[in-house]
Amino acid sequence: MHGPKRGGRETEIGAGVELEIVKRFAELGYQVQPDAVDLLKRYQLEQGVGISEIAEWVANSLDSSSVFVISEEHIAEVIKHQHQHQTQHRVPNQERAPAPPVIIKSFSNSASSVQQSDFLQHFISRYEEIGGIIKRRMNCYQIRSVRNIRTRTDEDISVVGIVSSVNKTARGNLLVDLEDPSGHIPVVLSNHSEVIPDEVIGVTGTLTRSGYLFAHRLVYPDVPLHKSASAQSSLPLASSGEGEEPGYAVFISDMHVGSRAFREDAWDSFVDWLREAVRSRSIDIGYLIVAGDIVDGIGVYPGQESDLAIADIEEQYKMAAHCLKRIPGSIHVVLAPGNHDAVRSAEPQPPLYEDFRRFFSPDTCFVSNPAYIKIGGRIVLIYHGQSFDDFVNAVSRLDYSKPADMMVEMLRRRHIAPIYGNSVSIIPDGHDYGVINPIPDILHCGHTHTVGIARYRDVLLINSGAWQSQTEYQKKRGINPVVGCATLVELSEMKTKVLDFGKDKGKEG
Repeated sequence: MHGPKRGGRETEIGAGVELEIVKRFAELGYQVQPDAVDLLKRYQLEQGVGISEIAEWVANSLDSSSVFVISEEHIAEVIKHQHQHQTQHRVPNQERAPAPPVIIKSFSNSASSVQQSDFLQHFISRYEEIGGIIKRRMNCYQIRSVRNIRTRTDEDISVVGIVSSVNKTARGNLLVDLEDPSGHIPVVLSNHSEVIPDEVIGVTGTLTRSGYLFAHRLVYPDVPLHKSASAQSSLPLASSGEGEEPGYAVFISDMHVGSRAFREDAWDSFVDWLREAVRSRSIDIGYLIVAGDIVDGIGVYPGQESDLAIADIEEQYKMAAHCLKRIPGSIHVVLAPGNHDAVRSAEPQPPLYEDFRRFFSPDTCFVSNPAYIKIGGRIVLIYHGQSFDDFVNAVSRLDYSKPADMMVEMLRRRHIAPIYGNSVSIIPDGHDYGVINPIPDILHCGHTHTVGIARYRDVLLINSGAWQSQTEYQKKRGINPVVGCATLVELSEMKTKVLDFGKDKGKEG
């Protein structure tokens, strides 16, 4: 699978395609004339069909006892017959097409200017929504506003607020400044508590004469142990059969098309597997969900230009579209942006701009980062995951090699990016986009370039690695990517399998 490149890189890729065509046909016992090679290159680029697949079509159409050299006329005839075959079978395939994804929430804030009051409203929205969840969990306690707990009592006092700051006391405990709309109060927590700035928590404790609240209970908003019956309901899904709802979705992230380290070989293997699964109907795949960093971008990190194979952002998206056009048309493709994509860096990131959408198939579903969609009766929260950088710095036990651990912390705090002012910048619009509500069936992230599959309560957590091998920049930062993985999910019973196209091995979960 190859596409438009620039300068010397284009010549290099073109020569590589020619050599691959000659090699594949030689393995089948044929020689190929130069004009036939040129036609094959054009067809492969326009249609996104693998060289091996084309070679098999041609070989199966020839009399091997009399034809040894393949001409341009041979190739043209095979292409003609293949188009006729696709036309004859198009209607039955469309009858089995899955229902398109339903977009539940996709953010497209386009505010041209931001006022300080907008940020205030943003955090009030966070406090009210997450605070309301905590208050329902603490309903057996008397919850007070900060203004009303300045006098000492013999009873336990409960308060819900946003963590304004976190510091250590002389004895090693945590000293948290907790804020609600009425004021601040200093709260002392045990040294093993994991509290991060800007999250909403509930505490119950005893007020000292000096005005400190010594907490003996810390309450996170968290997700329930079990969803209600209405929240758990989903469409009955079958794995095969004419006209039935497809039972599978595939989750990937971090393609980084345009990077020199983009693993075209792994991507080709993945697409070939998808095409074979659809052709043989062995697996009823209805959806491909991509959680950001579709392309490598331009100027995202220092010295990136030396890591790029395609140094033009438009050409990167053309190449990405070419990669995705090889995906069978019966599979709905959902694309969310990430921090490498050419949209604003502040979250929520809007869907890919129209200037780049035009390169992709018209039925591609473009959503924001984050976004909620519904596929096959399951709610999926897609978030690229730049807040992982903040979680790693704030909680010492977390690291990039175990992304699912950080996704658990998002669910416990009911927020995908609670820490403000570090790695993640925001565009406030009166509502906090990061609050996790509704509770998804699947939380799908990327960004770490590592694989993590886990279940937390009733939520399936997926981080599917990357399609980019280690760059020099990543090597300097100690990042070791897991390359070429896709996570296959059976949507009815939520069974998962990680498919490794980088090393040709899979593992079930």
